[in-house]
Amino acid sequence: MSRRLQERDIEELLAALENGDMSDDGLEDENEDEDVFYPNSREILEELTGEDEEAEDEETTSQEVDPHQDSDPVLVEDASQEGSLKFVFDKRRLIWKLEHLTYDDNKIAYEHTACEPDIADLNTPYRCFLHYFSPDFLQKISDETNLYCKQTNPSNPFSITAMEVKKFIGILLFMSVEHFPSVRSYWNEKFGYEPIKKVMPVNRFEMIRSFLHFNNNENHLPPEHPNHDRLYKLRPVIDHLNKKFASVPLDQRVSIDEQMCSTKIGHFLKQYLPNKPHKWGYKLFVLCSLMGYAYRFEVYSGQEDKRSRLSSCPEYVDEPDLGVTNNVVLRLARIIPRMRNHIVFFDNFYTSLPLIYYLSKQGIHCVGTVQQNRLPNCRLPDKKQLMKTSVPRGTYEERVSHHDGVDFSATVWKDNKVVTLLSSYVGSQPEGKVTRYDKRLKQKIDISCPKIVQEYNMHMGGVDLMNSYLGRYRIRVKSRKWYLRLFYHLLDLAVINAWILMKKNCIAKGIPKKQLPNLGEFRNELADALCNVGSTNGNKRGRPTNGSLENNLKAKMQKGSTHPLPSKDVRKDGIDHYPVFSSRLRCKIPGCTGTTQWSCTKCNVPLCLNARNNCFITFHTQ
Repeated sequence: MSRRLQERDIEELLAALENGDMSDDGLEDENEDEDVFYPNSREILEELTGEDEEAEDEETTSQEVDPHQDSDPVLVEDASQEGSLKFVFDKRRLIWKLEHLTYDDNKIAYEHTACEPDIADLNTPYRCFLHYFSPDFLQKISDETNLYCKQTNPSNPFSITAMEVKKFIGILLFMSVEHFPSVRSYWNEKFGYEPIKKVMPVNRFEMIRSFLHFNNNENHLPPEHPNHDRLYKLRPVIDHLNKKFASVPLDQRVSIDEQMCSTKIGHFLKQYLPNKPHKWGYKLFVLCSLMGYAYRFEVYSGQEDKRSRLSSCPEYVDEPDLGVTNNVVLRLARIIPRMRNHIVFFDNFYTSLPLIYYLSKQGIHCVGTVQQNRLPNCRLPDKKQLMKTSVPRGTYEERVSHHDGVDFSATVWKDNKVVTLLSSYVGSQPEGKVTRYDKRLKQKIDISCPKIVQEYNMHMGGVDLMNSYLGRYRIRVKSRKWYLRLFYHLLDLAVINAWILMKKNCIAKGIPKKQLPNLGEFRNELADALCNVGSTNGNKRGRPTNGSLENNLKAKMQKGSTHPLPSKDVRKDGIDHYPVFSSRLRCKIPGCTGTTQWSCTKCNVPLCLNARNNCFITFHTQ
């Protein structure tokens, strides 16, 4: 009873402070004007050294943007920088009460946006990948590579086409699945990898890798220039992929987290993050869906707050400056439609009250873990108090504040450790249950779990899922050029996005999930299509042979079909599919029981070709 009275006294005291009936230190002065808030030392200095008229003008200006006034936090013009906006929000004004935030499904009602027809029809690995690495973009890479070669050595006759860029990418994907000791070992005469050996010679592959380029070096501004871009060599790739990734409609719930492009190359952009599995590398900030699809990414270079360079969404370039970490969220959230009840999840590296307030006013809800020192006047139990053995596991407490139509719910919960979460749409209710193992009782028990914790655990793992996909298969080709290592990482992101896009489209059309390829099979299929679709050298170079005795014996003893089917995109590309006379085998068209002596030179599949059955045309067209 005494505790309730004490809390009531505290709430009355805070209300009196809010109404202005008493001051913070209790020293009221009837003749004293309202408190004047100086946001920085510059305004204090101008107030002390300025003339009387200037001081009066400065006092008037400070009163207009004073966060202690009764007016709501708004975007106002910053007098120090003409044409810019300054976000005014004082989190110390919030009054936190011991109550529960009502969870309402209608508050987060969401209407899903369907994909465009040309995106929804993508159902093969090759077509999905070409949505991100379009033919125009491949042609730009080949043009920049040829230009770089001429700039390096005008007498060098080297030249590359967009078709060879596709084959180069296909070889990289083959290498990401099949691991050999070194790059040249894939072309080993005895133990090499045949799908790579028949695509291009090793010297040609290494020549392409040495000259691969993405931007004109002659237009690169020097470091002392104010518009110098540290990621200039990769800027076309970053901008193009961000645009293509965002062309797929967003899910309602998305998450933001960090990602590492692991490398130990000596470069000033390399970061060291001791809490990551790969501690050395380039840091990226990624906006992901629950399935691991990356909608937008940002490579950390220390220049991200220069929003003029990253203004891919011009309608959001006038967003406020909320600090370095909060600005990361604002830039990634530019592609999120406003007033559609999207929900963003992030951890305590980004969570703050001004960020959640601003996004909530834009129609975007937020959930994130938060440090308690970022919640002033919010009297939540501290960690030392909750970690006492007398406090049972599953104990939680919630504080709620309301301001300008925005709800804030702060909940602290004891599990193995104490965690504090902040949200604008969900609190601790309705309470759920989770199972934990009790060492003292030596059995599993059910403990209380707030709704906000369940929401966070269920929808925060999108970036972690993407990282797990990268850990399974990634391009491990080494390079001394820093931008090539980042390009390989972005290529892996595009492949994973293409795989997720194909799965979503196929599941939407009723194809069972068990029939879809896993990520390794997808990468092999895609690599085979990139190396062979539209290619005129599907067969091995040189004069055809009958094969060695060992190969014939292995084919004779092998169980099942000795003629694996090519991918759909290779089968229907319409280039270099010629019938050739071979040994008599059974036709591979489903439903055809005949035998034939004809096969395709590119697909290496026996097919009927006679007056009664023309399975050759059926195989390459249907």
